[in-house]
Amino acid sequence: MLNPSPPSHGLLFFSVLFRSDLFSFNTIEDRIAQLYGEPIRFKPKFNPLVSYYEKEMGIGSPLERYFFVSPDPKPREFLLSTKLLSLNWERDWSVDQKRLVNIDVGFISLENLILATTKNFSHRVYLGQSIYADLTYVAQDGTFNVLPWTYPDYKDQEKIDFFNWCRSFILQKNK
Repeated sequence: MLNPSPPSHGLLFFSVLFRSDLFSFNTIEDRIAQLYGEPIRFKPKFNPLVSYYEKEMGIGSPLERYFFVSPDPKPREFLLSTKLLSLNWERDWSVDQKRLVNIDVGFISLENLILATTKNFSHRVYLGQSIYADLTYVAQDGTFNVLPWTYPDYKDQEKIDFFNWCRSFILQKNK
């Protein structure tokens, strides 16, 4: 095609897991709001990976998880730059080479949900600067569906429902 059409915009999101005894929720939310607008906020009830992160963040630590979603659609190119920025935040907020905050960055589109990661694997696409795109959900029959490689903490219905709800904002803006 000589004149390819640009891809549609979508919503950036941040999945933030942090030590609530050592780090302020407001610090994270304020940083995101300054750069991306006042975010939509969601706190899931279920977090299956707490024990995984306790190894780095401290066993028995009070870990909290929130999702922050940009209020306005952004170009897909923001995924790479936002992931790089989040890695800097994690370094800035670490103590003795251990994170107090873990930030996953993702992108919600009408077609799918993609996470940005530093880890390569067979189903991941290289974006540049040591960052890969992980196809986490695909939209079919009006809902996001998990894939064989979807991270366990993204497979529960509560999160799928939340991301479908976010996807509805994109659908409304495209009408």
